[in-house]
Amino acid sequence: MPLFTREFVSCHAKPSESHLYNDPVMLICSHVFCRSCCLYLAESSNDKSIMCPICSTRIPFDNINRFTNSLISHGTLATMVKQYLREEHKPNLCYSCQNNCIDDNEKFCQKCEIQYENLKRKIVETMKTCEELLENQKKISFDKIHEEINQLYVTIDQRTLNFNENIDKYQKELENVLIRQQKANENNASKHQPIDINTVSKLVEPRLNALKNNNNILENIKVEKEIKRLNEEADRQLRLLKHKADIVPILSPPKTKSSINILGELRFKSMNSDSKISDASSDQSMINSYGDTSFQSIPTKLPMWTVLVKALPTHLCVYPLGKSTLIFSCSSDGIISLLNYISPVTYDSPRYIRSFNLFPEQTHVFVQSFTVFSRFMLVHTREKDKIDYLFIFSHEGILEYGPIQLSNPIGQYLADENRLWAIDTITQTIFFHTQPLLTDEISFKLSKRDNFISFDDTSEFIPFRIAINHQLLAILSKDLQQVYIYNKMSRERIFVSHFTAGNSMNIWDIGLFPRDHSLLLKFDWKSDGVIKHSLFIHFNTKNQSVGRIEGKHCLDVVIGPNKEILIGFNLRTGIIRCYM
Repeated sequence: MPLFTREFVSCHAKPSESHLYNDPVMLICSHVFCRSCCLYLAESSNDKSIMCPICSTRIPFDNINRFTNSLISHGTLATMVKQYLREEHKPNLCYSCQNNCIDDNEKFCQKCEIQYENLKRKIVETMKTCEELLENQKKISFDKIHEEINQLYVTIDQRTLNFNENIDKYQKELENVLIRQQKANENNASKHQPIDINTVSKLVEPRLNALKNNNNILENIKVEKEIKRLNEEADRQLRLLKHKADIVPILSPPKTKSSINILGELRFKSMNSDSKISDASSDQSMINSYGDTSFQSIPTKLPMWTVLVKALPTHLCVYPLGKSTLIFSCSSDGIISLLNYISPVTYDSPRYIRSFNLFPEQTHVFVQSFTVFSRFMLVHTREKDKIDYLFIFSHEGILEYGPIQLSNPIGQYLADENRLWAIDTITQTIFFHTQPLLTDEISFKLSKRDNFISFDDTSEFIPFRIAINHQLLAILSKDLQQVYIYNKMSRERIFVSHFTAGNSMNIWDIGLFPRDHSLLLKFDWKSDGVIKHSLFIHFNTKNQSVGRIEGKHCLDVVIGPNKEILIGFNLRTGIIRCYM
């Protein structure tokens, strides 16, 4: 009998019929159909999109052949179909010996049937024997059992009596020891009773005057002992004061600079009294310059998994896809590594899918920024002549549009659910485009630019990096080390904060967590123009540092849909590590 039902390994793309899967492929909604059935759905469509027959998800396309060829084959299901066909054509074998063939309405062969009948007869005979033994056991007298139980009761009573006598004996001995100890303490206290310096001084002074006047010499001659005792008590008080003075804490800078001391001083203060999110004090020290317990008390976020990638992960993006999340790792020369992990995050490493080169024929390409949205990848490059270009690729690495030469240098591109955000470094403007859904829309959508916020020269705020989630937009200023947070819908600035980590560290990146709107800041310590150490600190909306990550040779960071933190490292090879 096959391990799988025919219904399980059948394609239901056509409502009028079902057949076994032939070259099964998976759509982006995670449902599986034959490649030929997907081609049939695409050819019968009038609006360059197909609708999933199961969940009615609409999937757009621009070219039928390219669409069907880009579908990912489902190898596991194809193997299951082959297994089903092998099992379906197998002859019916005996359930017991698996050797002899039987008819469809039978379960066992003749030989196994005989063995089964013999075994059944033996079981019946054994049951009859057990019933007879049980009847005989009921007739046995319980006198012996009662006698043993009574003897056990006597033994327990005797041992309980002895135990109580020993307790009384030990209790009396303990009382005697306590009485002797109390008397010894009283005698010792009478010998070493503390004295009051002022009281003894008042008693000694008249006796000294009497000795000077030669009055009652015999009566006042013992004043020498009291003076000696007074002297000893004064010395003891001075030693005690000296000891207390020695343990007064003194704050001084360290004599040597350890690796901890490079972190500098991190302060978090509100720059605007009208802040709607922050209610912390205006100057709250998070990390001091000597690496004290205020820094060490920040909880360390734990790594969940580590995975190697083909090229250095200079740029990282995540793209939720049902119950899983895709990781797009892009190197500075345009090599993409695509991985997949299950959400929420577990300790299981992500599954490697494939790698491809976006610019196989070009050798002098430098990717300035990289982002992923709907069914496209946006790659922003900068040539040696400092001219910026845009390329639009599909998720499979096929060039859909470009290159587009940009009139102004762009600092960063970032995508949310339906917009493409960017920083114009000439006009100091944050702007956005509406995301194109089809290749034919790319030129029109990218030609329409909506300015979100502009900063003039008087504000001294130069936008350097941006971060977004579903509701908010965070902007980081490089020189002022300030963070502005805006509501994306109302365009209202709702949060202003200033961060500093000493002279040797600067903020180089920012992230916004989903749902709770907390911040992730990346501080880099540079020496001779090279990043030596990176520190990531997670701040909640109450301006409290709730997590930290330290590392060397960090390249990029991205926050996943379940608040997981993915960091790319250059450790002589490309590494991506996930933290929670």
